[in-house]
Amino acid sequence: MEASGLYKCIADPQRLRILNLLEAGALCVCHMQELLKVPQVKMSKQLAAMKQLGLVESKREGTWMIYSLIAPINGLLRANLQYLRQAECSECNQLHRDLVNRNQLIARIAGANDDCPVSVCEKIGCS
Repeated sequence: MEASGLYKCIADPQRLRILNLLEAGALCVCHMQELLKVPQVKMSKQLAAMKQLGLVESKREGTWMIYSLIAPINGLLRANLQYLRQAECSECNQLHRDLVNRNQLIARIAGANDDCPVSVCEKIGCS
């Protein structure tokens, strides 16, 4: 991927936040919607654009789509995310809050069920 394509992608605040969450590990679309408060249609559009750029991949688990960053993670993406999480700006602070919220969600899921996120979605109603 060209640097200009990556920067065009992360210039969008929603895409930046999605990539930030996915760097910490795979998530189903329903959990990303819950964390970012974004409608499913908009989330799907953003994920499709990032998939086309070769940044994310998906796998189906029943009716759920699980997204993750393509391995190995793009070095330029990783460096930019690390820099932005340490910088002092409102969007940068949001990236940190998103990761805190993600960790809380993962803890809630672990407390609800030791199985995969698919069965958890049924229990917590995020699908």
